[in-house]
Amino acid sequence: MPEALDTVIRKVAEDAMRECLSILESAERDAMSILEGEMREASGEAEEIIESARRQAGLERSRILSMAEVSSRNEALKLIEDYVSMAIDRAVEKLRRATSMPEYRDTMRRLLLEGLEAIGGDAKAWTNADGIGLLKELAEEVSRSTGFMVHVVEEPIDCIAGLKLSSLDGKRVFDNTVEGRLRRLRPVLRREVAKILTAE
Repeated sequence: MPEALDTVIRKVAEDAMRECLSILESAERDAMSILEGEMREASGEAEEIIESARRQAGLERSRILSMAEVSSRNEALKLIEDYVSMAIDRAVEKLRRATSMPEYRDTMRRLLLEGLEAIGGDAKAWTNADGIGLLKELAEEVSRSTGFMVHVVEEPIDCIAGLKLSSLDGKRVFDNTVEGRLRRLRPVLRREVAKILTAE
């Protein structure tokens, strides 16, 4: 009987061992399946984190480049404005001396004719205190040659040189003073300076 008992015990032990191994194999498969699922999920999350970081880095790079571009553009505009102001300042200094030069009379005559053409008829004219006498002489000459009456206003205006005209009713005004011409010239100077600076 002991042999039969040994056989039964061995059989039970073998069955238990097979069942235990089967359970262990099943548990190992389940654990591997769970581990693979967790790895896929972790890998997906890692990809999302990496992609999010890439997008954020791209946005930050774009922001930095945009800021640098705006800063560069602002510096260029400031440089252009500085050069334009410098050119205008130099021109004003030369023009301050121009009123004492002999060709100033011809220049004033040309400015008066331009103004009359812009107004298109009889006009009132102003200039600075130093130029009123010359403007009166030119007004008589130009009135005779063009047929347009030019009425010189005795009250001087504040300008370096040149003149200002208006229609008799005051609806049309043409500023042909040095300051007015330089104001109209400023956008042209900006474009020219920008061309020079960007050509380098």
